Amino acid sequence: MKFRVQSWRNAFLTSLLITALATAVPIVVVWLALWSVPLQAKWGVLVIAGVIPLLIAFPISMFAMYVVKTLHHALGRLDELVRFDPLTGLWQRAHFLREVEQHRNKKGYLALLDADRFKAINDTYGHEAGDAALKHLASAMAEVLGPNGDLARFGGEEFAVRLPMLNRIQVELLLSAFGTRLRSEGFIFRGQVLRPTMSMGVVAEDGTRTVSELLRAADFCLYRAKALGRDRYVFEELDERQALTA
Repeated sequence: MKFRVQSWRNAFLTSLLITALATAVPIVVVWLALWSVPLQAKWGVLVIAGVIPLLIAFPISMFAMYVVKTLHHALGRLDELVRFDPLTGLWQRAHFLREVEQHRNKKGYLALLDADRFKAINDTYGHEAGDAALKHLASAMAEVLGPNGDLARFGGEEFAVRLPMLNRIQVELLLSAFGTRLRSEGFIFRGQVLRPTMSMGVVAEDGTRTVSELLRAADFCLYRAKALGRDRYVFEELDERQALTA
């Protein structure tokens, strides 16, 4: 069970509980130790035993809760940086691969996607335009493919998507809709309408191949999509899979 302080209300209530315990314990101990002493004689000792912890415990516990809450927030931010790409908001490569490995026994499809002629965008309009293009591509991926799968930026202009529990026809329809979205809806950069497209290599998951083998097969299909003219998806066929695993 993890101890987390997620709000100041939670911190205040926790501090009150700690203060109550810190105050009650000395009183009970003194009461038991002076059990045979008349109440009037031990009353002053009981007051001291209760007041001193009361004055000390609450500010100390509040400070402790502040430290815990600050650390919790910092760890949460660190976790976000580890899991999510700061530019696009998609998963980082390492986190995506861990998820694929953990769910490798589930059937579905995995695709590698690469922006077409991305270097030309950077060379013509600058790296600021390149960043805007990556955000545009990630946004389109999230809207079209995101509801059905997991998305990641692998680095540079390369992305990945995992579409579990879908058959080939469903995946083709999604990728076709995604390609159409990119061709029809670009983004405006300094008065220019840019419509970056993507090439995609797609492989089936059935739990028999390692993540490395899946990525190698998807990369091969992506290379074929580029060679065939870009702006398209290519599925791994049975004969290609046999050749790669031979």
